[in-house]
Amino acid sequence: MQIFKALEALLTFPTIWNQYPQHSVKIISDINLKNENVAHQEFRPVVIWHGLGDQYNSTGIHKAAEILDDFYPGIFVYSVYLDLDPEKDQKKSLFGDANVELEQVCEQLATIPELKQGFDLIGFSQGGLFLRALVERCSDVNVNNLITFGSPHLGVLELPMCENPGDWVCRRRNELLKKQVWFDSVQKRVIPAQYFRDPVNYNQYLLHSNFLVNVNNERPLSFNSSYKNNLQKLNKLVLFQFTRDTTLVPKETAWFIDFDVSGTSIPFEKSKIYVQDLIGLKELHLNDKIDFKAIDTDHMVISEAVLHEIAEKYLGK
Repeated sequence: MQIFKALEALLTFPTIWNQYPQHSVKIISDINLKNENVAHQEFRPVVIWHGLGDQYNSTGIHKAAEILDDFYPGIFVYSVYLDLDPEKDQKKSLFGDANVELEQVCEQLATIPELKQGFDLIGFSQGGLFLRALVERCSDVNVNNLITFGSPHLGVLELPMCENPGDWVCRRRNELLKKQVWFDSVQKRVIPAQYFRDPVNYNQYLLHSNFLVNVNNERPLSFNSSYKNNLQKLNKLVLFQFTRDTTLVPKETAWFIDFDVSGTSIPFEKSKIYVQDLIGLKELHLNDKIDFKAIDTDHMVISEAVLHEIAEKYLGK
């Protein structure tokens, strides 16, 4: 019976693609980012990874790269892709095996001469989680700062949120997916399912999660010390949370804030991942290498002023 249910779920996923909002980054113009005081020079490169339903060549990604270039003329900005065809790249942000896709990107970045001497990372939503995993797993990369926007570092409780909360059909489909989320065929096929994490069903997560449980080092028998060692090499980990986020559930996952079975939030410094220092967060925090930032907007709505702050404080130099 479970096999038939899994097959049924997989057959519905292609139709789901058109039912969910595309979580593309939206850049709001509010200031002039031209930096007239910076002479042309060699700036540390930046690698960007887009979020769920976005693609490497989208308007929002281009705008972010343009803003960085205005601030640091000539800076090398690289947008991660899983397929050179933008439409296929977009679909691979929802369908595929996250582990395989991450390995592909590790190999991709290793071939780019401009990145050999080190670079910074900017990850939008899902892309931020993947870039954090890249820092942990890809020992050959030389990353200085990692900046993530609304990223599901401690997982999500919804797959992905419906654009209209009153859409009964979409909500019913989400409930169906959540019931089947731990099937192996789903875990290795649907990207958001691979960072689904429900404290109420934590044992199921430990047993069946295909991606997040590994990069968070939550399985004691498969603990990988290199993940912790690699993340601790960061100069800065910058975590942005959208305070009015209606897409990322819970929104606090962007700050590594966990929840207990009753739904009560667990402060960052009391969470398992921090107390046991599973991936190096405690060491980074004690050395003042984690910055928590809040943006008073909905998911992936970012102003030029915020990008200006990032460029000035964390990039280029």
